Amino acid sequence: MVLGAGGHARSVVDVLERAGHTVVAVSGAETGGEPWHVDVLGDDRAAFELIAARNLCAVVAIGAGHARSALVHELLERGLQAPPVVASTATVSPRSTLGAGTVVLEHAHVGPASRVGEAVIVNTGAIVEHDCRVGAGAHVAPGAVLLGGASVGGGALVGSGARVLPRVSVGAGATIGAGAVVTGHVADGQTVIGVPAVTRGVSRASRTGGIS
Repeated sequence: MVLGAGGHARSVVDVLERAGHTVVAVSGAETGGEPWHVDVLGDDRAAFELIAARNLCAVVAIGAGHARSALVHELLERGLQAPPVVASTATVSPRSTLGAGTVVLEHAHVGPASRVGEAVIVNTGAIVEHDCRVGAGAHVAPGAVLLGGASVGGGALVGSGARVLPRVSVGAGATIGAGAVVTGHVADGQTVIGVPAVTRGVSRASRTGGIS
């Protein structure tokens, strides 16, 4: 069962089906595009009932970090299964750890001694190098790179193609703009852009408690 019916859910369903899993249904409001080829449940309550009744594994596939974390937490609180999902083309070191509800999409990499928290998205082609730390609900967007020893706080967004240099920390709820190169520490809730990255203001993730 996949909780979510938007674009990110399409990517996650594709990963699951390519790995040979059967997706029973998706849940939530559809966001347009091609019709779904699986059943669509109108809300997450119906999905929770089906997951419990049929002892299904659940994958939370929504973009908003705060909401994603909350749903994973609720699944675990109810004693339901929300295992991490790793695409067949991704590489994850056996000496790293992935939290419940985390997804590692196509051609992404998680290196040795890295610790990735719950409900994290390591998106297509993203790289989390050795000894990194990624907090719950964070999103490492397509093509982004966390170099060795970098850390990203909970609910933060590292934008597409961005680079976080070795041992640099990005605070909780921060936003790193697409293509930015982060050479120094970023405070909680800050938005930084550019090469090298400079502060733009307070991120939307910080104001709303999530990432959309």
